[in-house]
Amino acid sequence: VHLGGGIWVEEEKWHQLQRTQGDSKFTKNLAVMIWGTETLKNRSVTGVATKKKKDALPKPPLSPSKLKIVRECLYDRVSQETADSAEITQRLSKVNKYICEKIMDINKSIKNEERRESKLLIRQTVKMENFTYDGI
Repeated sequence: VHLGGGIWVEEEKWHQLQRTQGDSKFTKNLAVMIWGTETLKNRSVTGVATKKKKDALPKPPLSPSKLKIVRECLYDRVSQETADSAEITQRLSKVNKYICEKIMDINKSIKNEERRESKLLIRQTVKMENFTYDGI
């Protein structure tokens, strides 16, 4: 399925996305379809450094043309549900927030996986240190 701007997604995945409940999940899943998790984890929506961490370096921004496609896809979805322009505008205004949340979820998941791997490695090291070779 061609979403515009040279962006194509698999038809089956597109139909599955259409069945997604809620604007947030729809937007987040669409972002992953367009950019992929590898790209998202190393980007920010706007390219501005986070204010939560001092000395944080800004990450490269997501492509404005692809962000536009995400908004257009959400617009098509929302406009099928309501004709109220104020509601449409309000729902579309959350696209950046949803994508930012998805980026944070991806990075949090990566950090949690790294912690699990680190703990496992420590356990294995401790077991090896406590293992004695009888008769050697």
